[in-house]
Amino acid sequence: MRYDADMMDSDLPLLHAIRNAAGDPDARVLSWNRRVLGEGFADAIAGGEGLILHSGTLANSKGKQQYQLVEKICRVLPQGREPGSWLYWKREALAYQSGYLHGRFSGIRAPECYGVTYTDEPSARVFIEAIPDAQPTWKAGTHARAARALGMFTASLAGMPDIERYDWMAIGRAHSWTEIAADTLDGLENLKDDSVLSRWLSGPNLTRTKNLWRNIDILRSALADLPKCFCHHDAFNRNLLFRETDKAKPEIIAIDWAFAGYGVIGEELAAAIGAALMFRDIGSDEARDVTERMFSSYLDGMRTTGWSGASVDVRLGFCATTAMIFALGAIGIWLPMLSDPELAPVVKEITGAEPDQFIENLSEIQGHFLDFGEEAVELARC
Repeated sequence: MRYDADMMDSDLPLLHAIRNAAGDPDARVLSWNRRVLGEGFADAIAGGEGLILHSGTLANSKGKQQYQLVEKICRVLPQGREPGSWLYWKREALAYQSGYLHGRFSGIRAPECYGVTYTDEPSARVFIEAIPDAQPTWKAGTHARAARALGMFTASLAGMPDIERYDWMAIGRAHSWTEIAADTLDGLENLKDDSVLSRWLSGPNLTRTKNLWRNIDILRSALADLPKCFCHHDAFNRNLLFRETDKAKPEIIAIDWAFAGYGVIGEELAAAIGAALMFRDIGSDEARDVTERMFSSYLDGMRTTGWSGASVDVRLGFCATTAMIFALGAIGIWLPMLSDPELAPVVKEITGAEPDQFIENLSEIQGHFLDFGEEAVELARC
């Protein structure tokens, strides 16, 4: 949609962001285009626009030039009003404002931020760098390359004392999701005939899931003893963008820092693999091979960046958090949504699949996630 540039005077935050992106506080906007890119998890539930691409032409001392930037709108959900919430609505805006996301990582980077503003709605408007580069088709090698970058990212922040500095940081995804799912997991026996859960936890997976939940304290205790680090917590293929450079390897830009916060070594890889499997970006038939290749690459990335700790600690962190998030915690997140027919459009918006297709895939990959949980319990007992 094209707008008259004079309309920019009524949207000063956007004008300032465009000028910041251009590096010229006096640049004049000559044309302005606005295109909705899509909705995020929160916006799919709350409604409204999530991501907007702004582009056009501006004039400055160097003449006319094209500009592009992305606006992310962060809205409030009822369960996301407080900093301790997994869905805290201000987290990404505060993360950019804090400066924490810039200049300290290896392997990946955050987009440049050109401004943050808040509305009376309330919501936050975050203006960030657009990544227009053509993206690769993700294959096993692409996932492995991303996993290596995430290993470098983990190692560059492992053990850093200043991860406790900011209140906006989320508690680890594994802990948050299992806490959300606790009541449901406690009552799995009473839900075994539920129309969704009976399909999700088919065959031996119901018993295996209940057994893993009984061992949750073992997993939590094991995580408490592992080295801590800062995590993106949602760095899977849909949130990792490649940009070609004049160097031998492209850089990887991680978008969507809405879940960023505390974690342990190995936990970043859990989201990279688990979310890609859940959203069918990695097929269930290749889950084992791709997972092991990604783990090897992740560990290699950590070693490259100076990690000298025990490999078994990384394996324990990865296995435990993968199982806690996707074999256990996901039940508390997804079961209410999949059980409500009115939320079917939301499920499709988030996952790209009809609810029945999504449930079928969850059933196929549950055993894979349970394998990691059972491995983690054995490692923790050693």
